[in-house]
Amino acid sequence: MFKRKKKSKEPDEFKFPIPMYYLARFFYNHFKFNMKLGNWETKCLKKKLEKITIRNPIFVMGFARAGTTVTVEMIGKHSDVAYHKYLHLINSFIPHWLQKVANMVPIVFKKPVVRLHKDSLLVNRDSPEAVEETIWMRFIDSVQNENVSNILDTSTSNSEFENFYKNNIKKLQYNQKGSRYLTKNNYNVSRIKYLEKLFPDLRLIIIIRHPVNHIASLIKQDRVLGELETEDKRLLHWTQLMGHREFGTYKLIVNFNDNEKVKLIRNLWENKKTCVEGWAIYWKWTYEYLLNLLKEDKDLAAKTLILRYEDLTDKSEEAIDKIVEHIGLSHEDFKPIKEEYVTKLTQPKYYKPSFSESELKKIKEITYDIAKIYDYYK
Repeated sequence: MFKRKKKSKEPDEFKFPIPMYYLARFFYNHFKFNMKLGNWETKCLKKKLEKITIRNPIFVMGFARAGTTVTVEMIGKHSDVAYHKYLHLINSFIPHWLQKVANMVPIVFKKPVVRLHKDSLLVNRDSPEAVEETIWMRFIDSVQNENVSNILDTSTSNSEFENFYKNNIKKLQYNQKGSRYLTKNNYNVSRIKYLEKLFPDLRLIIIIRHPVNHIASLIKQDRVLGELETEDKRLLHWTQLMGHREFGTYKLIVNFNDNEKVKLIRNLWENKKTCVEGWAIYWKWTYEYLLNLLKEDKDLAAKTLILRYEDLTDKSEEAIDKIVEHIGLSHEDFKPIKEEYVTKLTQPKYYKPSFSESELKKIKEITYDIAKIYDYYK
């Protein structure tokens, strides 16, 4: 599935195991059965889970293609951290049992390959992945409906979801022997206040990137996913099933309580001549919402680190130290990971922005007020 030609002397490209696709489709299409399995696993582990505390969970987020994946990959190298893996795409509801089964089949998807996005990141079944969205969307219908506000805040309440979500996190911590939970989920940008309600001691990392390079990456990724969907129609279903709908035919817009703006972005995306403008408006809308949220809530702001992608790649030592300090991990323990990623974190070289002068002018015009806060457009 999703097979592409190999390049000589380079890592293989991602080929999604067909059994994984059909297993995941079965589980997520039978939600009640899936939930029963998850609750059964929780019941079996009850005594062990009662001893586990969710302390300072780490939530990494931003606009897609901001550098959230590599940030989570790096933090996930620390032995104290537990997270969802590519493996859990099969079934995120039973992470402990699934891992035990996988341990008995050690050869499947163990070799690192270039991920589906066709970027420089290598993944295998143990790599961190944005999996928790499968839980959100199966308990809260509105989270992937752009026709309504996607904002979840302190007024939001869903005890069934909250209990299941917390137990799921504890099961990951138990299975991976980690004292801290780590996740990357860019849809969480509209759920920050709700997350803080559930986890008052949370730590947030928000990645921001220069709008020109960011929008270029977004458009490239949207094109890549569109081409892959044409090659294999199962990918269309997979993106819906997993809730990975940031790109491609069925991409969704996170609605920050403005239906008219959603319609505007949609209309701009429909025309190649105005597509760039649509992405620029969406970029500004996302980061403007986040910045206003933090501006209005000083306590939340103290729990949040806003990091520029360019500092992550160009001033890696300083950026990594800020991350480690903010999330409360040991600098000494993180030292070997830091040494690895100081050389690994670099600007992408496999593509370059190719906007016209008018498109560059439009991007700057739309994003300037937010971008200048972070020393872009000096």
